[in-house]
Amino acid sequence: MLNLNDWARLSRHKFGKKIVLSLLILTFLVSGNNVLATEEEAGKMFYSELQKKAMEAVESILHVKLYPIEYPSQGDFFWNYLNANQVFNESTFNYISARVYPSKNIPGTAKLSSPGGFPNAYSEVLNNMEYVLSSGNQQKLQDKQTEATVQAQAIISDYQTTFGTITEDDMKSAGVKTKQDFVISYILGSQWSGRGDNEPLTYTEMADARNLKKLLPKMPASGDQVVTDVSIYLSKMSSVNALSDKIQNGVWIIAQLKNNSQDPTKNNGGIKTFNPVDGSVSEGFQVGYKINSAISTITNDLKNTGRIISLGMKTHQASGNQISVSIDGQAGFSIGSWLRFSTSASMTYDMSRAQGTSTDCSVTIKWEGYSIVPVATEAWQQATNRGWYYGDPIAQAIKNQGKDVDGFKFLSTPPYNMAEFENGGNFGMLDNLLIANYPTIEITYTNANFSSFKQAWSEKVSGNLTLFGFIKLGSFSQGAYGSSYSEGADNSTFTVKFSASPEVTSVPQNQKTAYVIGGTVVNPEGTTD
Repeated sequence: MLNLNDWARLSRHKFGKKIVLSLLILTFLVSGNNVLATEEEAGKMFYSELQKKAMEAVESILHVKLYPIEYPSQGDFFWNYLNANQVFNESTFNYISARVYPSKNIPGTAKLSSPGGFPNAYSEVLNNMEYVLSSGNQQKLQDKQTEATVQAQAIISDYQTTFGTITEDDMKSAGVKTKQDFVISYILGSQWSGRGDNEPLTYTEMADARNLKKLLPKMPASGDQVVTDVSIYLSKMSSVNALSDKIQNGVWIIAQLKNNSQDPTKNNGGIKTFNPVDGSVSEGFQVGYKINSAISTITNDLKNTGRIISLGMKTHQASGNQISVSIDGQAGFSIGSWLRFSTSASMTYDMSRAQGTSTDCSVTIKWEGYSIVPVATEAWQQATNRGWYYGDPIAQAIKNQGKDVDGFKFLSTPPYNMAEFENGGNFGMLDNLLIANYPTIEITYTNANFSSFKQAWSEKVSGNLTLFGFIKLGSFSQGAYGSSYSEGADNSTFTVKFSASPEVTSVPQNQKTAYVIGGTVVNPEGTTD
C-alpha cells in the first residue's frame, strides 16, 4: 500500500499524474467491488432466513418452494384487485403479469420484469414455434401429395377462377404452407363450415362425410365445384388424412394462442383495467389474469395480527467503520450500514450512528398479518377458444428439441432459458404471492444515550427504511414509516419502533398496498417449482 510520501513522489514523475489517476480509479473499483460483495452476502443471508421463516409459517398451506422477491422489482402489491364494477386494478395487473427470473444480485431470490413481461415473452415464444411431422411421416404425406398433385391443382385452379388468387399473405394469415391446404383447412374447414375461430373441420371429418356440403352451411352457391374437387382429393389422401389433421390442429392451436395473447378482446377473455388513482378505465383490453382469493379473505388475513413472520438480528461494532450483523443466530457478516431512515425532507439517518444511538442493539423485524394470494392466467380453453395461456405446446417443444418426432417444435433456439426457475430458467410466471402488512422494526439499543437521542429525534417525521443499503422495506413514493421510542431501565438503553405511517394505512381502498415477502413460480411445463 502506498503512503502519502509515495503518492507525492509519484505525482512529480513525468507520467506520474496519469499513473496516480489510474491507481485511484483501480482503488475505487476494487473498493466498490468489496461493497457489492458485502451487500450480496448480507442480502443472501437476509432473504435466506426470510425464506426459511416464511416457509415455516405457510408449510401447511403451500407445499411448494417459496422464493423471496428481491425489492424493488415491482415494488409493493396492490391487493384490492377489483373495483365496485368488477374491473381489474391496473397496478395489480402490472405486478402479476411480470416475467419471473432468478436475481443476479442475490442468489436464491426472484426478480420481476417490467409490467406485462410474461405475456410479451409468451407471445415471442409462440412466434418461434411450429407443428411438424417426423421425417418418416412427412415423407408419407409428401408421397401421397405427389400422387394427388393433379387433383390438388384442380382445387387451386377452380377456387382461384371463382374466388380470386390465393396470395402468400393469405396463406400466412391462415397459418398454412400450401394453396390446397388454404382451401381445405381454412376456407372449407373454418369459413364455409361456419366454425370461424373455433376448431375447424378436420380433413378426416370432411373425408368421412357422406355429403360434405351438409357440413358447410356457409358455402356460397358458386362453391360446388371446389367442394367436389376437395372430396376427390381427400379420398385419394385417405391413408394420410390423419397426418394432415395433426398439422391442421397444431397450426390452429398456435394461431389461436397468438391471436388471444396479442389481441385480447372481451370475446376471447381479455380484461379491462382501472387506474387506482383516478379510477379511469382503460380503453383497450389486457390478457386475462385473475386472483383466486376473495378480497374479503385477503382483508381478514391482513387484519389477523396473530399470523406472524419475524426475524431477529443483533449488531455490534466491528473493525473500522464496519458493523457486525447476525441474523437469528446465524454466522455474522460486516457491513457499513445496516439500516437507514430517509425522510421526505431529504434527511437520512444511519440507525447505528444517529445522535444518541449505538452500534450495539438487538432488532426484531416482524410481519403481522399475512395472506397467500393465488395468481392465475386466463387459461386457454380449446372448446370455447377463450383465454390465452396454454403451456402444453411449449412444454412439448422443450421435450421435442433434437428429436425426430411429430409435435410442436421451436424454429430456432428459444430466446429464453426454458429450464425450471431453480435451474436458472427465466421464463417463469407467478403462481402465488405471500403478502403481509408492512413489517414493524423494533430496535433496542444498549450503550446508548437516550437523552441525546430524544433531543435530536422527531416522532412526527415519516420516511422510508433501507436495509443493508439496498433492501427497501416499503414504498419509494411515499413515507412508509413513522417512529416511536421509549426509554429503557436507564439512560443507556432505549427502544425505537418503526411502523407503517398514516400516509400508507389511510389511503383509498383501491390504493392500499402490502409488502411482498415471496412467491411461487410456474415454469412452462405447467408445474410449480
